[in-house]
Amino acid sequence: MNNNLYAAHPVTARLKKSLALAVLAGLLLTGCGGKQASVEPASAATSTATAGASVAVPGVVGLTLDKATDQLKGLGFKVEAKDIVDGKTIIVEKNWQVMTQDPASGATAAKGSTVHLGVKSLAKIAAEKAAAEKVAADKAAAEKAAAKAVADKAAAEKAAADKASADQAAAAKAAADQAARDAAAKAAQQAAQQAQQQAPAVTVPNVGGAIICSDGYVWPSTTRQGACSKHGGIAK
Repeated sequence: MNNNLYAAHPVTARLKKSLALAVLAGLLLTGCGGKQASVEPASAATSTATAGASVAVPGVVGLTLDKATDQLKGLGFKVEAKDIVDGKTIIVEKNWQVMTQDPASGATAAKGSTVHLGVKSLAKIAAEKAAAEKVAADKAAAEKAAAKAVADKAAAEKAAADKASADQAAAAKAAADQAARDAAAKAAQQAAQQAQQQAPAVTVPNVGGAIICSDGYVWPSTTRQGACSKHGGIAK
């Protein structure tokens, strides 16, 4: 009996050894699997957090599309640009200018999200600027012409008023001068008449039938018709 127990002992020892190795291997596998399971969720969470991080959207309105795109992509955004005027295809980004953006400047958006840009070609902007400048220049020219017309009209009205005033003054002066002449002539006539009336009568002897005028003038003819016409008539 003791011999049988002794003979079975090496087999039992080998089984126990195999079982121990199996358990150890299982523990090692379980430990690695558990560690891997605990690491993978952390890695996934980190990746998700990185992809969903919010960033302030910079203001790119006014920039050329190439510079705006570089700035936005540098912060982790995607960019979608569209011609808001003619709907043309955008080929050379530097030839376009950003007019609108969504999200707006200062808003926060997740990295990897898309920023939508409304753009206009620089050629279109230049044409619109030239047209606006022409309209402004035409308006300024029209206003200048209108101001000149008003000034010319005012000057013409002033010239007409000055001429009318000058003509009126000249007419008044002429009338005054004529009145002065008439008054002087009348005064001279009255003075002559008064002097004639006040002059003493001159008695001139009637010699040889001569005609004596009222003022004493001896008419140089014996014909009475028309005699003393300028000397107060024939003396009585």
